[in-house]
Amino acid sequence: MKVVKEVRTGNLTLKLAQGDITKSGAEAIVNAANKHLEHGGGVAYAIAKACAGDAAEYTRISKEAMREQIGRDYIDHGEVVVTPAMRLEEHGTKYVIHTVGPICGGKWDESLKEKLYKAFTGPLEKAEELGISSIAFPAVSAGIYGCPLEEVVKTFIEAVRDFSNKASRVKEVLLVIYDEESLRKAEAVFG
Repeated sequence: MKVVKEVRTGNLTLKLAQGDITKSGAEAIVNAANKHLEHGGGVAYAIAKACAGDAAEYTRISKEAMREQIGRDYIDHGEVVVTPAMRLEEHGTKYVIHTVGPICGGKWDESLKEKLYKAFTGPLEKAEELGISSIAFPAVSAGIYGCPLEEVVKTFIEAVRDFSNKASRVKEVLLVIYDEESLRKAEAVFG
């Protein structure tokens, strides 16, 4: 995990890092999930496999947690489901916070931004509630959901800045980017 940018905002530190989110060492990592918490691809699959060794087993655990915490078989934008980090606890991670971002398909507008903003604020508020000091996010919706990465990063920064004045327990928020090209784009937005 390589931190490439660090910005102080309100009561917390915002970091842009490159690497594998499952090895971030943050107390909580955010999973960019689909609304049914079926961890079949992308970062969701990688997190599920890292936590349980078997993505299908972690999907079962996640769906059970969703029924207990939300009371139904799907989550909306802004809602979160918390599951144990299991094998990631050896890296210092205690929780996985599942959030769902919008499906953009290459488009971008205010409605999509609003849904994405909620996908970032939900986990931040839950981390505060759980008393977590550090949380790592992937670029929610920038992968197979097709939201423009630059807009995802801008929305992420805005959500973290807005949250930073309310934060008392959360001290560090990371945006973890996996590949070099995406990192360069994210870095340009961070400025």
